Amino acid sequence: MGFFDKFKGGSDSGAKAKGAGMGYASVTNVKQFTNEDLLEKLSGVQVSFGTPIMGDVGGTPSVVYKKVTDEHDVFVRVNKDKIIMGKVGTDGVSSASSAFSMGLDMMFGGKSESTAKADRAVDELMKVVQKLESGEEVSQTEEAAPANTGTGDAEALFMKQKLTLSNKFDIFDHNEETIYHVDGDLTGLSYSIKRNGEEVLKIKKKMVAVMPSYTIEKDKSEIGKLKKKMKFTNPEVSGTINGKELVIVGDLLGYDFDIQLGGATIGHVDKDMGHWTDCFRIRIFDSSARDIMVAMAIICDNVVDQDNK
Repeated sequence: MGFFDKFKGGSDSGAKAKGAGMGYASVTNVKQFTNEDLLEKLSGVQVSFGTPIMGDVGGTPSVVYKKVTDEHDVFVRVNKDKIIMGKVGTDGVSSASSAFSMGLDMMFGGKSESTAKADRAVDELMKVVQKLESGEEVSQTEEAAPANTGTGDAEALFMKQKLTLSNKFDIFDHNEETIYHVDGDLTGLSYSIKRNGEEVLKIKKKMVAVMPSYTIEKDKSEIGKLKKKMKFTNPEVSGTINGKELVIVGDLLGYDFDIQLGGATIGHVDKDMGHWTDCFRIRIFDSSARDIMVAMAIICDNVVDQDNK
């Protein structure tokens, strides 16, 4: 039994999945797919990280996506009543080293760029397998489709990391023109997000059993509720906004993650290396969710800041 075979995540029924953001995942095999079934179905799905072939991982037959990064392959295979997937070392890099690296990721919460990319590929694959197990037809993932199809590149905003106790800061476009101004109180429990001097959203934070929870208000009416979950590795934030489920996929501690709302990826947050130091980039794929993306970047930064204290 290999490293990944020991993972016992996943739900007891249905096509629910577990393991997002960790570089491995498990989905209950309700359709009783074989590895050959998986290869046939996945060959018809366009993903952002390659095409599948039949191979093996540690001598076990698996469907493999080769060279997802310079250091990682991604695999998926049937394991008893589950379908498991994860990252392993590429040709020339042992899977034992990859497993050891994963252990370090889990222990310390930090990830290399290569590891973060492989983890996102596993999450993307997990969503495909989950849909197939639910009987859905899938031809292309959202990650494989161009962002903002027909409307050009995704909009990018920038949030500088502030070394101040005032909790007041601006969010800029690429020309360093202020698009949003954020007023936070000294307690860090309330943030007013303003555009053109008018408040568009308000964030309120409170501590519940040590874990912070957040509400988002628009025109003094609550439109969202989120909560940080207790995890020993990468922190997790989830909840609902306007009745739609919101989840974060990727490396929150490393500032490299997607924001998904109602199953659609509305934006991505990462560290910007091209404009300023200590700066976060907020890419917006859905212009109607622009204010929400700004609010989520602030909330996630608050969660990480608390985690690092």
